[in-house]
Amino acid sequence: MKRAPLLPVLRSVLAATALCATAIAAQASVLILGAPATADGLTDVQSKIAATGIVGGTIDVFNVNTGTPSLAMLTPYDAVLVYLDSGAPGKRFADAKLLGNVLADYVDLGGGVVEAGLSNATTGLGGLDGRFMTANYDVFNTNNNQGACSGPANVLVPDSPLMRDIGSFSAGLSSLCYKLTPKAGAQVVAAWPDNRPLAGLRTDHNGIVVGLNVWPGTGNPVSGPSGMTTSNAMLMATSLAFAAGELPEPGSLALIGIAALAAGMAGRRRARASSVTTAAGVEAQRRAVATV
Repeated sequence: MKRAPLLPVLRSVLAATALCATAIAAQASVLILGAPATADGLTDVQSKIAATGIVGGTIDVFNVNTGTPSLAMLTPYDAVLVYLDSGAPGKRFADAKLLGNVLADYVDLGGGVVEAGLSNATTGLGGLDGRFMTANYDVFNTNNNQGACSGPANVLVPDSPLMRDIGSFSAGLSSLCYKLTPKAGAQVVAAWPDNRPLAGLRTDHNGIVVGLNVWPGTGNPVSGPSGMTTSNAMLMATSLAFAAGELPEPGSLALIGIAALAAGMAGRRRARASSVTTAAGVEAQRRAVATV
């Protein structure tokens, strides 16, 4: 009997798994962990990400300038976005080291993390700390050299899920970014005109980690100072969906493989969450988180 070629069979299996990943995560819930510079900063980022329609489930917020979530609080969510708006005293993470430790633990359980904004600075200027940084869960090496990054950015990997529907990218007139370099094990998929990275990812831990060298900010959604442009909102939303295991249609075997990986991660994380908490408890916890 003639055997079917292995590669097409493998591709079919992985494609089916990828479709399951999309179906499972169609209602992916995410949590925005922001240290905003203004009172409406968190709700501004939340509303713009929600407006893209890319994240199908709950989008909650937690102010990490005033507190640090526990691992139990993060576990019900499929992915989190962590960012810092300002390195000024009083505007930083409440506990950068504890937050970094919790994020690393969350990734170990299969949770997805998207790191953005000034959290890429060194700890001396308020950046993330703890095991997330010291054990190389993050995508970029920290750097305090800043510059304006209004774009347009260069897409290096056009078929990357992070670049879906983003033909060009501009982050606003005065959006800050750092002169970062990728860490070993990370892939850069988009770069600013001066070749500093804009977006990258790594899949060498239990959960997917995305690094974005851009400031979510607040203000006019198109051109205000440090404004969050439409493409910026889409990049944040797509990154969260990708980290959560909700992938856009993968166009290559490599992306299908990542889809399968993400599906497995999301499934394992959900199994752990359901084993320790009830549906009612999760809903009550989400309501509590949304009010912080």
